[in-house]
Amino acid sequence: MISPLRILNAWIDHLRLHERCRHVEWQLSLILKQPIMLVPTYSGGGLDRIFLAQTRSCPVQTLACVRMNCPWRDQESAAPHLPRIPLPPQRRIAREAHVYERLAPLGLAPELMARGEFFLANEFLPWPRVSEVLKRSSECLWVILPKVLETVRRMHESGVVHMDLNCGNLLISPDFESVAVIDFEYAPCHDMGTFDQQRFDFLRLAHNLLKPRRGRVAALKEPQRFVDLFSRFAPESGFGFPEPLNSLCFARVMENEVIRVGFEDVFGVLETGDYRPIGRSL
Repeated sequence: MISPLRILNAWIDHLRLHERCRHVEWQLSLILKQPIMLVPTYSGGGLDRIFLAQTRSCPVQTLACVRMNCPWRDQESAAPHLPRIPLPPQRRIAREAHVYERLAPLGLAPELMARGEFFLANEFLPWPRVSEVLKRSSECLWVILPKVLETVRRMHESGVVHMDLNCGNLLISPDFESVAVIDFEYAPCHDMGTFDQQRFDFLRLAHNLLKPRRGRVAALKEPQRFVDLFSRFAPESGFGFPEPLNSLCFARVMENEVIRVGFEDVFGVLETGDYRPIGRSL
């Protein structure tokens, strides 16, 4: 259930975005060659707001998902231990548009349909989020996880990292055969190597999967199976040993000894007490 405060905050944002919405409706109507209206959603979209672009005809069709900058919601992340940079408004739009252009032809993300100064519109996929599927059944983890991890590995092989990889940013087709990645609003800190960026994605995903009302129940029943799946898709560490990562980034991974030990074999040293993120602003 959506909290009343979240609904109120979304309603206030939608009112303040009225003029921008009219402008985007006009642009999308020209691009899609039919009258378009933007319907607000309660999806947070991080520092942005998410709308559905729908036809004004009957029956109504949803053609695109629209991300729109909220200039007044440009605050820093409340998690300074995470080695990532919250991008400023136009950079968020630029990064996400670039990523969709790269990943959509590979079937890993929705197709980019339009981009403006403060918004982008991508193909609407009527697929549930992985978080929604796991809320209904934790045991679905074992069917979903191989497809998710394969998608993440292919994303990395294409030169893209996410830096906010969680079950809410993954859409899965009804037949569980395809996964699409969305919401690319963070960049890695400047001092992070490629392997550290990639293992951060995997570890943050594991951390989120081990959340209650996600895949926690299933994973803790068979922790070695959980480790083995990640080890199949994890990146190669390359030369030497990677630097430790702050365990606050993936605290749930550290709670179960089988998972912790198994992940250290796969991803290297996980824990350090003196992490100091740098390059926090652009």
